[in-house]
Amino acid sequence: THSLDVPVLLCAIWVLVLPSSSTHDSGMHAFLSTLLHVTIPSTSPVLVVLGSSLTLPCLVSLAHPPPSPSTNGRHAVLSLPRVKWSVVTQGREAEILVARGDRVRVSETYKDRASLLNYAHSPADLSLQLESLRQNDTGYYRCEVQQGLEDANDVLPLGFTGVVFHYRDASSRYAFTLERATEACEEIGAQIASPEQLLAAYHSGYEQCDAGWLSDRSVRYPIQMPREGCFGDMDGLPGVRNYGLVEPDELYDVYCYVENIEGEVFHDSTPQHLTFWEAKAYCLSHGAELATTAQLYAAWNDGLNHCSPGWLADGSVRYPIVTPRERCGGGEPGVRTVYRYSNQTGFPEAHTQHDVYCFRNDYN
Repeated sequence: THSLDVPVLLCAIWVLVLPSSSTHDSGMHAFLSTLLHVTIPSTSPVLVVLGSSLTLPCLVSLAHPPPSPSTNGRHAVLSLPRVKWSVVTQGREAEILVARGDRVRVSETYKDRASLLNYAHSPADLSLQLESLRQNDTGYYRCEVQQGLEDANDVLPLGFTGVVFHYRDASSRYAFTLERATEACEEIGAQIASPEQLLAAYHSGYEQCDAGWLSDRSVRYPIQMPREGCFGDMDGLPGVRNYGLVEPDELYDVYCYVENIEGEVFHDSTPQHLTFWEAKAYCLSHGAELATTAQLYAAWNDGLNHCSPGWLADGSVRYPIVTPRERCGGGEPGVRTVYRYSNQTGFPEAHTQHDVYCFRNDYN
């Protein structure tokens, strides 16, 4: 069974005006070549929260001043800086936007999500504003400036904290009121997800055909591949199905959200065959405790990959898969859940034997 306030970095632009000169010797050319610099003044890498917004900075020193509005012709074109923001992911570069003068062209993939924050009012300010950040926005962001025959760039790695996941009561499907759903997320070390976080997870590829509570009292679920039973209010279309605002005493599952964890989830390389109570004792004997469901999801989001179902603190049995393979639950990455019943309900009985996932915090 498969289960799966915003940092703002300010940008300043330094424009260096060169003295007028007709010198064209190689020494002057070399001097000019060193005067175009692009710097992203930020601690690397930047970690951002799923669904949030971010402003990326870019500090630029121009090789020569941009042309005045009255300047025409080829000289004006060559002197006008060309700005390009792009992102490199898994060795492939994708253009985000290109700007020159008063023209800004945003690529289709980033329409309504990317903009040059102050460019319209201050063409020297190249700050890139990104909205509704998704996990697949991870990569190396490049700010590049070309002026005449000179060009320079700088790169900033961008990574994510935070993962949205579906959570179900141990007893049955659709058993949570809004109050109980909120408590359930908190009990496993998470918080109830917001609509923005679920939408960002959907755009990152997340799918779950189970209606669940969100923090605004709405009930929704994300579908990539429309199919019978998962159409909701969007017949035949992918998207986040939305039941709207629902009476808080109605019963549904819940979508939880967790950011980074201050510690380590670990799994013994030797297979363990433990009951729930033995698993709890095993973790204690290793200076740790049973990992929560939220901690396992956070560790999976950070790359934890084990094809061994193990006990967690809430009595559930799950395992994290980063590299999908058929013998480990199918072709998609995610945290797999072992249910007691074939209709995907019920946690395993406490006397059944499984491996275990433990958590040790950074202070141990």
